[in-house]
This record gives sequence, C-alpha cells and structure tokens, in this order.
Amino acid sequence: MTEDPAPIVFVICGAGGAGKGTLVTELVERDDSLHLSRSWTTRPRRPNESKDAYVYVTENEFVERIAEDGFYEWATFFDYRYGTPTPDVPAGKDLLLEIDVQGAVAVRERQPDAVVVLVVPPDRREQERRMRSRGDSENHIQQRLDAAEAEEQTGGSLADAVVLNEELQTAVAEIESIISAARAEKIKK
Repeated sequence: MTEDPAPIVFVICGAGGAGKGTLVTELVERDDSLHLSRSWTTRPRRPNESKDAYVYVTENEFVERIAEDGFYEWATFFDYRYGTPTPDVPAGKDLLLEIDVQGAVAVRERQPDAVVVLVVPPDRREQERRMRSRGDSENHIQQRLDAAEAEEQTGGSLADAVVLNEELQTAVAEIESIISAARAEKIKK
C-alpha cells in the first residue's frame, strides 16, 4: 500500500494458458491492498470456469458500455470482446489488472507508469495442457497457440518484467517482489 492517493497500476498479462488467472487469484488472497478489476467479456463461460472469472455480458451490453466510455481498455480477440471497466479503486489500494497482451498495450498507452508483468508458460505443451484442462475448445486452443509467439514478443518489449510460470509459488513470489519494489520506489518519490 502506498501513502500517495493515486494507486499504482499493476498489469499481469500473457497469452492464453500462461496462468495469469491462477497467479492473480493467489496474489489477491495474499495482499489485501490489491484491488482486482474484474474484466468483462462477450464470450461464453468455459465449462470449468468460475462464475466470477469475468463479468459475462451480451454484445449489446458491451457496446453500450463502450458508448458510455466505461472501459479503461478493451479489445476484440478471436471473435469476442474483452474489456477492463474504468476502475473505481478504493482508497489505499493499488489496481491489479489481469489482461491479455493487447490490453496491456492499451493500458501502457493510457498509463505509461503502469507496472507491466508478462507471464509466460514453461513451454507450448504445458500451455496447451492448461487450456485443455480449463475447458477451451480445440479450435480456441489452436488459435491461442498460433498467436502465443507474437503475443510474447509484443509483451516482452512492453513489460517491465517477465515471469516464468512453471512453479506457482515461485512465480507468485517473483511478482510479489516486483510489487514491493514498485511500492518502495513510489514512496521514495
């Protein structure tokens, strides 16, 4: 937590199957001074996905929110829309965003001082296994795998840090260190 009322924006991004959601869940459980902004999507919920993984909305609801300038960032990715609502961060908390690389690019343009962390899986086989275990369709898995290399290149050039998500607790500890360092730097200013 920082004394400055303006929150630090932490972005956890990566390709599908990198493990962003698992890492973010762990981070939020450990650090109550992080405010997670829940993304909206027009895609249907996956079979094994929790009901609060996203705010699931219709195309019309999403378009209405765009018209109201209600998104911090949004993008269309493989026929579905994803977006981060304009956040209302409680006092004393920092903002945590779990988004894809395309969303991270938009956040960086809007908020140049955001702390961007690119999460990468150990290899494509593990990335594929993760997507399959969460219930992604075969077509969706192939689309994500085909896009992963380009996403990681873009994300790598954008990110302040790259974290290999091979072992959960190690990856979480690495991100916690990045968060602590950013907060310490802000206090110095």
